[in-house]
Amino acid sequence: MFGLSASIVIPVIVGILVFTGYMAISSRLTKKSNVSEKIKKLAATGQEMADMSAALAASNEPSQLAQSLEPLLAAIGVNMKKIRGEFQLKMLQSGIQSPDAPVYYAAMKNIGGPVLAVIALIMLAMDSQGLEKVGTVFMALVMMVVGIWGPDMYLKNRKDKRQKVLQRSFPDALDLILVCVESGLALDAALSRVCRELELAHPEITKEFNKTRMELTLLNDRERALHNLSERTDMMAFRALVSALLQSEKFGTSLTETLRVLSEDYRHTRLMIAENKAGKLPALMTIPMMLLLLPALMLVLMGPAMLTLVSMWKN
Repeated sequence: MFGLSASIVIPVIVGILVFTGYMAISSRLTKKSNVSEKIKKLAATGQEMADMSAALAASNEPSQLAQSLEPLLAAIGVNMKKIRGEFQLKMLQSGIQSPDAPVYYAAMKNIGGPVLAVIALIMLAMDSQGLEKVGTVFMALVMMVVGIWGPDMYLKNRKDKRQKVLQRSFPDALDLILVCVESGLALDAALSRVCRELELAHPEITKEFNKTRMELTLLNDRERALHNLSERTDMMAFRALVSALLQSEKFGTSLTETLRVLSEDYRHTRLMIAENKAGKLPALMTIPMMLLLLPALMLVLMGPAMLTLVSMWKN
């Protein structure tokens, strides 16, 4: 009896712990820190660049939890310097700007994964029958998948969702940049105006442009600051925009005409994507209609005939 109860209780407890840990780490990665708010205030009020640099440096300091996890990871042979070098860009492309993200990723891969795998093996070894055995096996397989591929799947999913949001926001932001440039504003002022106008409608692309604007102010290398924008987004649209901006700054070409062509191109691209999704709807609706509507339709059409045949057979 105890074995049957444990096979139910332990998967539930472990599932709750995994979900709680996932939500805690996710909230830490996506939560806005007080330092980030201070950076925005400093950028908005136009205070000294030294204060902005100090605030930006403070935002890169890891939290106490991350600092306590690093010695543990080093003790089991994890090279955090290598992890940061390999996955820092992937974190940024996924919209995770916290300096703690590589530490949590390494902890989940090298500590959480083996622990979940061991717990899954223990669950598989439990004595259970019937539906309890099926539930235990299912929970064990889910834990193994989460432990082995969970962090990579999480990063890929966040990156894909973020790129879809940026792709929808890009034409509107590009149009606004074009209007600002045509009115005589410089690039830094145009990005600042775009950030103010699109902050509520398109917050994701506003964050990217705001960070680029700050890097253009703080870094001596404007080319590096613009290339950082294309690397953080990893999208062809932003690469084309960065190339146009760099070409305009290097050779003095007309930025207005280039931005106008890009704006029209990506508006047509967004329209084509919508038309492509609309074109797929009939094929996607075929299977649900066959499974749900066809049996009901056949019942309505053939029901009277079947009842007539049954009554004739009885007579």
